[in-house]
Amino acid sequence: MNESVAGLPSIRARYAAVVKDDLELIAKERERIRTDIAALQDQLRLLDDGQAWLEGLQNNMQPPPGGGTGAGGGVQDEGAAEAVSGDGEAEEGPVPSTAVSPKTASGAPTLRDLIVDELCSRGRPCSAQDVATALGRAHPGRRIKEPTMRKALEALVGQRRVQRVKRGSRVFYQAAGANAAAKG
Repeated sequence: MNESVAGLPSIRARYAAVVKDDLELIAKERERIRTDIAALQDQLRLLDDGQAWLEGLQNNMQPPPGGGTGAGGGVQDEGAAEAVSGDGEAEEGPVPSTAVSPKTASGAPTLRDLIVDELCSRGRPCSAQDVATALGRAHPGRRIKEPTMRKALEALVGQRRVQRVKRGSRVFYQAAGANAAAKG
């Protein structure tokens, strides 16, 4: 009996060492996986940026539909162009949906028209940052910032010209009717 009692501390020490080694192994594996995930997220961001840049380049190569009025997308309602505002400049506070910007009167497309055209051309959900980047590259003379883009996108959601799609904690936008066109 004395022999088993004397061996008890050594058994505990061996189990403690095994548990410690297992915990270290798990911690190392978790860190490796976190590093892999971070690298993959960086690669995904680079691919998204590259795609947005190429799509902007592609859009610059194509003549604007309908003479640049933004009416040639084919997905918009005919009356939707009447309730458009925003000209790509940073705005403070909400803009009434019936306001007409000076650029609309001059015949140039509004920010909201450009957004809808961009989303129609992509045909898939995009983040506000993707749309802002693509429009910034396609229209370098316009100051398009992400907060302004988010406000315009949310206004378009309110007008039912754009749909909001949530994937986890991220929010994406697509042209209204894109789901019906893809399913049908």
